[in-house]
Amino acid sequence: MKAAVIHGPGKITYDSVDDPTIKDARDIILKVTATAICGSDLHIYSGGIPQPRPMVLGHEFMGIVEETGNSVTNLKKGDRVVVPFPIPHGLYRGGLGRGERW
Repeated sequence: MKAAVIHGPGKITYDSVDDPTIKDARDIILKVTATAICGSDLHIYSGGIPQPRPMVLGHEFMGIVEETGNSVTNLKKGDRVVVPFPIPHGLYRGGLGRGERW
């Protein structure tokens, strides 16, 4: 697939990257239908936040679920989802303060 990849301050290219695969039973593969560049991307672009390796831009996105891992029970193929920027290492703290794995 193709993606906008930042290679260092001021250097963004449109590259071929590996297609995603399910690596963990809690993973999903999402067909991205829209994405946005965040302020943190701009800090990386300007060199204000050092980036140790090339990084695909656009970590705020929405799309359609294409595939789910075996442990995913709350999503199915065809569901539309929005993914906001804070991704807390796979642990979601619901309104009651309990930790639930995604």
